Amino acid sequence: MISIAFILLLAGFIRLASADPNPWQAWKHRLPIVLNERDAARAGRLPVDLTFSMFAADIGDPQKEIRLVLKTDKGEIPVPFQLSRLSNWSRDTDGAKSLPTVSGRITFFDTAPGSGPAEYFLLYGNPDAQGQPLVTDLRVSGDSPAWTVENAKFRARLQGRLPDGAPLPEAAPTTRTALKAARPAHASNFNSGQLAAVTLKSRPAWPIAPYTGVMHWEPGIFVPTRGWIHVFDWNPPPVCEIEQGPLFVEIRRSGLFPKVPEVNVSVTYRIFSNRSYVESSTCIEVVEPVGVVSLRNLNMVFDNGTFTHMAWPRDGVPVVKSLEDYPPVNTHNDVLRVSDDIPFFALLNLAERIGVATVKDLYANHGPDGTAPVLFDNSFYMSNGGNEGLQYFFRPLVYFNVGWDRKQLITLPKGSVYAERNYFLFFEANGNKPIEDVLDIAAAVKAKPGIAIGPFKMPPAR
Repeated sequence: MISIAFILLLAGFIRLASADPNPWQAWKHRLPIVLNERDAARAGRLPVDLTFSMFAADIGDPQKEIRLVLKTDKGEIPVPFQLSRLSNWSRDTDGAKSLPTVSGRITFFDTAPGSGPAEYFLLYGNPDAQGQPLVTDLRVSGDSPAWTVENAKFRARLQGRLPDGAPLPEAAPTTRTALKAARPAHASNFNSGQLAAVTLKSRPAWPIAPYTGVMHWEPGIFVPTRGWIHVFDWNPPPVCEIEQGPLFVEIRRSGLFPKVPEVNVSVTYRIFSNRSYVESSTCIEVVEPVGVVSLRNLNMVFDNGTFTHMAWPRDGVPVVKSLEDYPPVNTHNDVLRVSDDIPFFALLNLAERIGVATVKDLYANHGPDGTAPVLFDNSFYMSNGGNEGLQYFFRPLVYFNVGWDRKQLITLPKGSVYAERNYFLFFEANGNKPIEDVLDIAAAVKAKPGIAIGPFKMPPAR
């Protein structure tokens, strides 16, 4: 008689024999990636960007071969990712002290459960691997630089020149405050590729589309003999590139500042799958000395009446205040001035349940040779209800406000650099927690995980 134990053992062997083989065994090499000091409540909110490197002899086509897997109790599961900045480097490689190397950047969202360390593996070394099908909610339409990019959350339109007198593609809500024959102080109908309008798919009746035709105005410079110059004056940008993938669409623009060739500027947007923010990175580089009345950044502009409230951390505590409680203090209609290092600032329309916010990620300024930067009235302003029919916030780096006669200049020395990265979040301002989404992204910025790459033992973090 065959024992029950033998039957169970035989059944186990049958299950093993019929089980699928390790689906990743064809990949000869694996690079461990460990995310530590993770916050489970914030994991997956923001992208993880990391640089990888491998010997060129070990990989053929990175786009076809590379896979990313997460180690779990049930085995290694694939994780969506996107590659960028690929480089095959052979200069200064002698075959002994150094070898040709492939490097690049992999971007993904942390999908591991719990708050403990998460172990991922970047797999490569499978010349028979085929490219993976692109499954994404990202869609791109239009022509350079005025693309429209949309995902499951919103539609973002980048600025393109419109025929004179033509209406904006987005219909403005009839409930907005009348603009009272407002006229912009600056011509703004250009083919710049700046962020022009955003429509939340959950709030399609309330598109955020200022009448000036452009929402993201700056970086900007004021030289009195040349005027106020903004990056939306690019017509078109000297350099404009787009990179599309399953996880994000990246638009990169750069070149000399319009009418200010002493300054080079770059603006890069990334719009991600199923996320309701635009990642905005800017870099201002002074290539020759120039005297300015103003150098500003982070300027987001909206029609008067679009938003009724503002929110920010006051003394470390988030507050939501009516704009009616903050009357203008000068002819520029400035209503609030806070620290330049403010972690977030939001504008809301509580009746229409819609909001926009900027959340600071990276922010760094330096002078020539890494010295202290030239800064003057470096702060964060909110202006509301001016005669241009606009409400807006901005971050001055160098700024003589309207209390000055604006005839004196401050010199920006060659080699000065002003760089920052922010998340422009578009959200529904709902119920008793209208800025919950803003606080969530701001907390995610602070809770970014540590990253350890490679199979080598690291010393403890504490």
